[in-house]
Amino acid sequence: MKHLLFGILFFVTGSISFAQTANSASCPSSKTLKEGVVSGKIEVTLPNQLSSEDVASYAKYYEPFFNVDFNSKNHVATFQMVSNTPDSRRVILRFLSANQIQSVMVDGKSYQLQDFYQNFLEK
Repeated sequence: MKHLLFGILFFVTGSISFAQTANSASCPSSKTLKEGVVSGKIEVTLPNQLSSEDVASYAKYYEPFFNVDFNSKNHVATFQMVSNTPDSRRVILRFLSANQIQSVMVDGKSYQLQDFYQNFLEK
């Protein structure tokens, strides 16, 4: 019985300590975001855990859709769209997912990636 309890305790402790934390990005405001969608230049602040090497390694896969300029001091990623269409902007979600980002904070409200796209990038 002691071995069973110890095994359960070990499993729970291990699961908690190795669980991934949900990363979240942010945008300054919905107004700035909507202006960026119109101009094709969208700014998103990425989590501090991401390095410029991480961003560059994933950004190279999406160059047919957008270019990413990453400021490592303030962690702002600027997406310059190659073709500013809703389908091209949807690819931003792939980039965010590749960087382990699961939600985006806009005006103090957290949006899951699909909701972020539908509310801000699709239009």
